[in-house]
Amino acid sequence: MDFAPAEAILALQGLARDFARQEIAQHSDALDEEKSPENRFPGEILEKGDALGLRTLPVPESLGGGGADLLSLCFVAEEIGWGDLGVGVIYAQDWALANAVSRLWDEAAYAAFAENFTQDHPLHLAHVKIGETPAPEDKSPYPSDARQGASIGKDGDGLRLSGGARHVLNGAAAGLYLLESSPADEGGRQVFLLENRDGSGVEVDRYHDPMGMRSCPDVDLRFEDAQPGHPHDCAEEGWRNATHAIRILPAAAAVGCARKSHEHAHEHARERVQGGKPIIEHQTVGFMLCDNLMELDAARRSLQAAAWAAGQGEDAEPWRSFLAKAFAAESCERVARRAMEVWGGAGYMTEAPMERLVRDVVAFSHAFGMGHAARSAAMNLL
Repeated sequence: MDFAPAEAILALQGLARDFARQEIAQHSDALDEEKSPENRFPGEILEKGDALGLRTLPVPESLGGGGADLLSLCFVAEEIGWGDLGVGVIYAQDWALANAVSRLWDEAAYAAFAENFTQDHPLHLAHVKIGETPAPEDKSPYPSDARQGASIGKDGDGLRLSGGARHVLNGAAAGLYLLESSPADEGGRQVFLLENRDGSGVEVDRYHDPMGMRSCPDVDLRFEDAQPGHPHDCAEEGWRNATHAIRILPAAAAVGCARKSHEHAHEHARERVQGGKPIIEHQTVGFMLCDNLMELDAARRSLQAAAWAAGQGEDAEPWRSFLAKAFAAESCERVARRAMEVWGGAGYMTEAPMERLVRDVVAFSHAFGMGHAARSAAMNLL
């Protein structure tokens, strides 16, 4: 199988690369250094990207979008993640959740969603798990009403959502939430869409202050008599097949961030002279850079393979996207740490670009679940 990008993918990749360099990267440090988590959302950057059609890439052209498939979006996500991982994750989440809706909703319902998504330019998406109540021994260091968990009940002919949800990425800025219920005993799930408008019953309970990936808001939400749309029932297998992109695309953005750290290290190794020659000519440093290239290429290829398989509708290896995500996240962290070590003692100083990129990839691996959780999910599918 060949993942060499076609001409259309190269065009999208070039568009994303130019946007990342011209519009994202120059603001990335300022977003990271902003003291207040409430003021870090990159709204102006996203508006410029929206004008280029980036947000709506996965929507078919016939419905007003870019018509990009999952494999194409891997190339785009990597470039955006190079500019800033938080911005990359916001886009990746928009794309992944729009992709999930296209697989779970019927044609008419998806067309209605697509019309709303493409015409409402500030509209971003967030994923919320409901029906999960924290264990009694939960000893979180910060108080939050979201610890109560959220649940849906019937209200006449409609539904009411009350309670809380913790650590919702992009939860404050999202105009539409994809609600995922916990699996029932028989293994099925229900999924809902909930609009976040004035008076809709959704409030931010707390802004968290993560160590990295800081331009993507991480919040606790509180719901009070919110009214989600009608539920869509799906078997566990259906949900899993609809959500490959939720695992693949944010990880592709993380590859872009790790690639940027390697590029900084490679440039530094060519310029830094020690022992009478550039340190890239020292075997230890050269080996570290080679290890980075191996892991970056392997991570990128594993995600592309998972995206290609998901696009083909292949169910023979349903574990692929779980393990590709785990491998990519862990590889990115190793790459960024090695890149920092190439800089020596200067690497972990805040004046150098490396410590910021390490913080970002570490935050990513925690924000989207640790590798052992993905391994556990994959193990159950073997």
